[in-house]
Amino acid sequence: MAHRVLRGFGMNIALHQAAAAMTANMQWHDLVAQNLSGQSSPGYRAQVGGFEEFRIPGSPNPTPSSSQAGSAYPMLRAGLNRNQGTLQPTGSMTDLGLEGPGFFAVQAPGGGRAFTRDGQFHVDRQGSLLTKEGYPVLGDTGPVRVDPQAGAVSFGPRGEISQAGVPRGQVQLVEVSDPTQLQHLSGSYYRLPANLKTTPAAGTTVQTGFLEGANTSSVQEMGNMLLAMRHFEANQRALQVADERMGRSIQELGTPPQ
Repeated sequence: MAHRVLRGFGMNIALHQAAAAMTANMQWHDLVAQNLSGQSSPGYRAQVGGFEEFRIPGSPNPTPSSSQAGSAYPMLRAGLNRNQGTLQPTGSMTDLGLEGPGFFAVQAPGGGRAFTRDGQFHVDRQGSLLTKEGYPVLGDTGPVRVDPQAGAVSFGPRGEISQAGVPRGQVQLVEVSDPTQLQHLSGSYYRLPANLKTTPAAGTTVQTGFLEGANTSSVQEMGNMLLAMRHFEANQRALQVADERMGRSIQELGTPPQ
């Protein structure tokens, strides 16, 4: 009788482990789909995922109150691919490509800062430097503004802005000490939790007339998608087997001894 009870608790753990693995692979699949959709976005940084072990603390002894304590469960840990994307010439003097780990700071909708490596900018009729989505590009003292009547805008290697030799400020370039904390918003835009700070991007330079391509590989992402689907299906089968064994154990426990 005791053997059947312990076996039942073991099947309960197997059910939870298989379900956790299915959830992790669904998250990986979503991450890969996001990378595939971001391939056409300049400056997009691929999301990379790795599986880690999450262990419930406590005694490993299977008892009715702690049958899962001490058991290990898979979970997905996501982060950003930090590799430099390829700089592609565009011929537009308001297109800025970044070399190095830094990001442009822009004013996010609703306030606060967002960060991007997509330097496809333009100057509107009021002289505001904007992203292609219309977000104001930030400088050292706030949104960047130039004189719309003073001629073409030029940029220096550190993001310095000038018109006809007259300084107009500097584009804000920042680095993030822990890029794993960057949270994806949409396209090539990211944000940081409010308690985390940025530092000036000392190791980043601006290339005028270039845009950085996404650092994704469609071949690699399609391979990852197939792996995620196969792992999901394998754990689905394991869950079904554990469920069937649990059912048999319950049936045995409900059968009076002969």
